[in-house]
Parts: sequence; C-alpha cells; structure tokens
Amino acid sequence: MAASRKFDVLLAGYYGFGNLGDELLSTSAVNLLVECGIKKERIAILSGNPDESNRVLGIEAFGRGLSSKSLALALSSSRAMLLAGGGIFQDSSSFGSCFYYWALVRRAIFSSCAVGAISQSIGPLSRFISRRITKDALGRCRYLSVRDDPSLVEARSLGLAASVTPDLVMGISVPAVARCEDGVVLINVRPVKSDAEPAERVLKAARACDANGLRVRGIALADEDVSELEKFLASGELPPCEILSIKTLSDFEDVSRDAFAAVGMRLHFGVLSVKRGLRLALAPYDPKVAGFAEEWGVLCPKFSGITEYSDIMRLLTKAFFEDKKQPDHDEVYRALYEAFKDALSRILEEE
Repeated sequence: MAASRKFDVLLAGYYGFGNLGDELLSTSAVNLLVECGIKKERIAILSGNPDESNRVLGIEAFGRGLSSKSLALALSSSRAMLLAGGGIFQDSSSFGSCFYYWALVRRAIFSSCAVGAISQSIGPLSRFISRRITKDALGRCRYLSVRDDPSLVEARSLGLAASVTPDLVMGISVPAVARCEDGVVLINVRPVKSDAEPAERVLKAARACDANGLRVRGIALADEDVSELEKFLASGELPPCEILSIKTLSDFEDVSRDAFAAVGMRLHFGVLSVKRGLRLALAPYDPKVAGFAEEWGVLCPKFSGITEYSDIMRLLTKAFFEDKKQPDHDEVYRALYEAFKDALSRILEEE
C-alpha cells in the first residue's frame, strides 16, 4: 500500500518560520533527494508557511499542526517521513519542540509512514521526560545520523545507534571570497534565555574591532536576531553599525562581499562564514555550535577579565589568523549523498 502513495518522502523540521538556517536545510535536503533519484513531484514538506515553501522549493507543502487535516493528508500520502537537519530534539528553548516531534513521529507511524532522521542535533535535554520521548521518537527511526560529536554522545547515552554526517548546509555550494587581512567584520547574536555570556563575548569582540578602526555589520538570520541586535545597539553594547536581515543565501553573499571576518553565535552563521572563506570566531550557546567550533578550530576567546580593547583585539586576531582547515565541498557533498542513499534504502524498503 505504501508504494502506491503520492509522495516518496515527506520532509519534516523547523521549516517555514523565516530562519535562514532552517530554510537552507530544506533546500539542501531537496537537492540531495533529487540527486539520489527521487523526483521532485514525489517530495513533500511540512511547513509553518506552506505557500512560501512551495514557492521557494517547488514541491508540495502542507501545514504542520498536529491536529490539522493538512498533516493527516501529508502523512497518509507519503511512504516515509524524513527529519532532515536541525536541532529539533532539545528542551533549552522549551519542552514544546521535543513533544511536537515525538508526537509527529507517532502520528507518522500510526499512518504507516516510515520514519528516518538525518544530520540531527540531539540536546540539550535537561528534563527526564525530554530524554524519554526523544529516545522513543528516534528509536523508532529506521535510519538515524547526527551532525556533531556531542549529539553522538547524547545518542549513545540514550541507547541509540547513530552515525555522524555533516550539517546539511555544508552541502550547499557557497562561492568563497578572496582572503584578506582587513575589511568588514560581520557580527551575529541571537537571544538565549539562560546564558548571556556568549553574546557578551561577541559584543566585546565587536567593540574591540570598532575601537581598532574595523567596520562592523550586524547580521540577522532570523527576526529575533534583529530585535537582539537593535537592543544591543540602543544600549551601546554594540558599536554604531548597520543591521541587515538575511533571508536568502544570495543575501549572505551580498553582505559578505567586503567582509574578511565574522564573529557570532548561530551555527549556520558559522557554517556560511566558513564556506565563504571568512575568518571566523564562534561563541557557542549550545553543544551543536560548540561541536562545530571545535571541529573547525573557530572557537571565540572568552576574554575573561580582559577590559582593554587592544588586549581583546590581540586575542581575537590570533583566533582569526591561526591556520585552520578549509571545507572541501566535494568531500562533504559525497558524504551527505551517501548518507541520503543509505537513509532512503532503509526508510523506503517495504516491510
């Protein structure tokens, strides 16, 4: 029966909410599915904004409400659901994310729709119930891969077998800028309820850059980033600068043409900066960012107890100009392609 359904793969994640990183995850997932031989008309997506997802991706999009007729139709019309990219099983923002995706997996299986999860982050999971339902949901997946070592450790602590695959955005081609020793420094912050320290590190770096004659530019990958940057600009913690909201990959390419470095918090700000060839320093706010920063050697100094901008700049410059490995796009893409082939072979197999 499943083989006769309209769609082979239904993509599920935090799509359609205006966060550039998540939208690029969906773009990469569609590209990889097509590369693996799935026709576009056989791919669908759950989205917070189905019309926009349909326009951008060129695939059929459905509403994601757990009790909606749209979700029921999407699941009953799909052979398999793939949780593609992102950090959806975490309770640092709220318990709601874990609960939603747990319930979604249960709904999928009830609808005879097989489930897989690829390039996921797992955690932080601070509640017992979060750990329990995450284990239940991911344990029902026919395929599971995570995108960083901290998530692999978390998976193993839950008794789950998983492999490691790159973040899906690493599979998107981004033209590199010519490396230089000065220019604009891109700055990104995002709100974090429980820990102000990562933003403080980024803001210290921004003020030090400004004091040393470097131009800074605020970069927002989501609407909440705009509010955060404007708040710090008004308080004087962020030096006078333009704040730009980035909605597409081409937007990022445009705002980084005259940039040489980037300091920020968001994972996909870091991913795009690395692929663009910018000198990068990341201030992690959760394990997935820390894992990426450690893998690529782009951890921002903490500047603990340092108040002189010249001293901050000296540490930051050292972080910028240390020799670091550069991503090999072809190698990363091959790894993702093989992971998708493996995932599809498992989630589309008939019982």
